[in-house]
Amino acid sequence: MKNIVLLTAITLGLTACAQPQAAPEDTKLKEAYSACINTAEGNPDKVQACQSVLKVLGQEKQHQEFVKKETVRTLDYQNCIQATRTGNDQAVKARCDKIWQEIRSNNG
Repeated sequence: MKNIVLLTAITLGLTACAQPQAAPEDTKLKEAYSACINTAEGNPDKVQACQSVLKVLGQEKQHQEFVKKETVRTLDYQNCIQATRTGNDQAVKARCDKIWQEIRSNNG
C-alpha cells in the first residue's frame, strides 16, 4: 500500500512539473515505470498501480509506441492472473510467468 501511495505522489509530482519538451522528465517517468514494474514482483495490484505512470508517459509522442505495447502486456498479465484465480491454475500460471518475464525484461 505504501508503494502505491508513493508511486501516485511521484506521478502527480512529475505530472505537475512536466513540460512538453522536458526530456529529463521523460527519462524520470520511464525510470519510474521501470522501478514500479521491478518492485511489483508480479503482484496484480502493484502492477495495476504502474499503469498510472504509464498513462502519464503516454502523453509524450515519442513514448506512445512503448506505452501501447506495455499497456497490452500489462492487461494480458492482469487477465492471466484473473484466469488463474478462476480456473486452470497450472496451464495459466506458465503463461502468466512468461508474460511477467517479458514485462520485466522490457523494463530491466
